[in-house]
Amino acid sequence: MHTLAVYAREARAQIVSTWRTPQFLIPSVALPLLFYGVMGLGLSKGREEVAHFMLANYVIFASIAPAMFGFGAAVAAEREAKLIELKQIAPLPAGGYLIGRLAGALALVGASVGLLGLLAWFGGVKMVPWRWAATLGLGLASAIPFALIGLNVGLRLGSQGATAVANLLFLSFCLFGGLWIPLNMMPDWFGKIAQVTPSYHLGQLSQMLSGVAPMAEVGRHLQVLAVISLAAMAGAWTAWRRQAA
Repeated sequence: MHTLAVYAREARAQIVSTWRTPQFLIPSVALPLLFYGVMGLGLSKGREEVAHFMLANYVIFASIAPAMFGFGAAVAAEREAKLIELKQIAPLPAGGYLIGRLAGALALVGASVGLLGLLAWFGGVKMVPWRWAATLGLGLASAIPFALIGLNVGLRLGSQGATAVANLLFLSFCLFGGLWIPLNMMPDWFGKIAQVTPSYHLGQLSQMLSGVAPMAEVGRHLQVLAVISLAAMAGAWTAWRRQAA
């Protein structure tokens, strides 16, 4: 079978598996919608700039949980069940399992971000079409750094430990990234920690795309995100090779 076809079949299998795992699916998709419906739309009603600010932040928030748990706790559970060992001895191309898992995480993030966008639209948020596409598209792309970080957790810890650490990172990224509370309302040391979190830099880019903030320091935000993603990728590959040894 052609290599690309094998990747495609593995990706499809992982997407189906993700959608059949309600303990990851329901909280990952429902939690961002609940938070945004109560807080995002509730606090921004009748105020366009606040509505854009809330949408920009919650689009990034909506990508964190599906990526972290779909690629973190789920991988750890499969490690404990010895399913990863089975994948490693199966006639799969190198990295086929990981690419399939990433496809599953992206599908989950796509559902979460897409539903949040629909909720915002029905809730009265108004933006020009290209800003809608750019803001929601960034939310989908945000899955990559968070998924890579989650993969490191899943490959290094057991299922219970991975779930606990994924929860801690999830809350930390939301809080220190300024997704729930603006950083200018927090102590100064919050801002220093924010500089090393992917959620902060993604949130800043999202606010620019939604029209809340002017386009500034885009290159710096992208550079930090690239460094974080590459470091997480290197760590995940090292952990994966250790699994295969």
